[in-house]
Amino acid sequence: MDDKIIDALTAIRDTYGDAVFYNLTTAKNILNDLAPTLRKERIQVVNFLEIGGYFQLKYAEKLYPIVRSRLSAQLMETFAVDESVAEWVLNVFSLVLGYNITDDGAVYRTEDGPSKPIIMKEHPASAVRRDEKSPYIGPERRPLMTVSRPKFAPQSGQPKQAYINRRFARRISADYHSVAVTRDGQAKSAGPNSEGQCHTNTYDWRDMVAVSAGLQFTIGLRADGTVLGVGRNDFGQTNVKDWTQITEISAGARHTVGLRADGSLLACGQNRYGECKISHWRNVVHIVAGQNCTFGIKKDGRVLVAGNNRNGDLQVSHLENVADIGYGAPGRIIALLQDGTIARVGRENHMRRNFSGWKNVRQISAAPDYFAGLLENGTVRLLAYFWEDSGVEAATIDWREIVAIAAGRHHIIGWKANGSLTAAMLHPDISRNKGQINVSRWEM
Repeated sequence: MDDKIIDALTAIRDTYGDAVFYNLTTAKNILNDLAPTLRKERIQVVNFLEIGGYFQLKYAEKLYPIVRSRLSAQLMETFAVDESVAEWVLNVFSLVLGYNITDDGAVYRTEDGPSKPIIMKEHPASAVRRDEKSPYIGPERRPLMTVSRPKFAPQSGQPKQAYINRRFARRISADYHSVAVTRDGQAKSAGPNSEGQCHTNTYDWRDMVAVSAGLQFTIGLRADGTVLGVGRNDFGQTNVKDWTQITEISAGARHTVGLRADGSLLACGQNRYGECKISHWRNVVHIVAGQNCTFGIKKDGRVLVAGNNRNGDLQVSHLENVADIGYGAPGRIIALLQDGTIARVGRENHMRRNFSGWKNVRQISAAPDYFAGLLENGTVRLLAYFWEDSGVEAATIDWREIVAIAAGRHHIIGWKANGSLTAAMLHPDISRNKGQINVSRWEM
């Protein structure tokens, strides 16, 4: 079966060249003609093409192990497939592109032969220089790991689709300020800059694939797996320059967490409540840093937690099949389950009643005074505490075809399917607007 798919993809490459993979419809039609009986395999291959995996592998070179790990995670998250399926698809494309791995762990292109290894499996951090520019792909010169412009395609009846927008959500974030990774891989910032948290418009902050906004600081993930930090550093929360092989980042109020390709974690910053004591965690696929706590979601949907649990706020042992955690403030924490519903975290409180109507949720984002939920139809729901302590549904946003959201303390950002950003102030006091909603000109 593998040989037939390899032959089909090789025929596409040899007959039409690499450019055909930029046109998903054309590639799908050609694949249908070349492998008409392999329906399941065609779907897996098209899924891989949709996240740009072919070109990411093609230009991986020294970054091959890191790129491969990220692509495997993207396939599992975005399309809810097992790890074995993701690895199978990656193996097929690696062979088509001429990559292979010898028994001693050396990765090489088959046309070069094993005498010219690219990198060892246990590759040292020094193998990827911090000042080395990431390879670019395609005529638009997009950074290696930057995903293409999203297409809005609501889906229903697929129980694990709660993961669908995470690959977009990693590129926008908000606290008091707003930050995003634009189409060309630059990190853009807007809003208050009292601690230099918006100083991301520099050469170092290029080739970015993810950003996370903390309390007066910003963390960014580069395509080569290294991490940058700027802004407030009173607890060492931006001391991330030596981190490598990182696939995901999350900034809390005063600490930062990084997820490595092997499922282990790094942390820096305030550790008053043990929120940074997570180095022993393993098999984590998603992380969330809160005000004084850290959550780690494992592949099986169970949740690990560290931090201040004096009032029982962080009780997660009863949760299963968790896709994400929304941390607003102590006592205001929710979980997005893989079936698109919302569950409580911690103590019994009023939130159970207010979230009963939230169905088919694809992403959640939280701030101290409200929760936001992105539904499968591209609309956004809010549960805000600005006006009433018990929380009220806010119908102040009339957004459509949204693919990702980011909740700031006083505002919310939405990534639209047309590749633009929109934002709105939510706090009743209009004087809280310090320019953090000026994001409409950023090209996503």
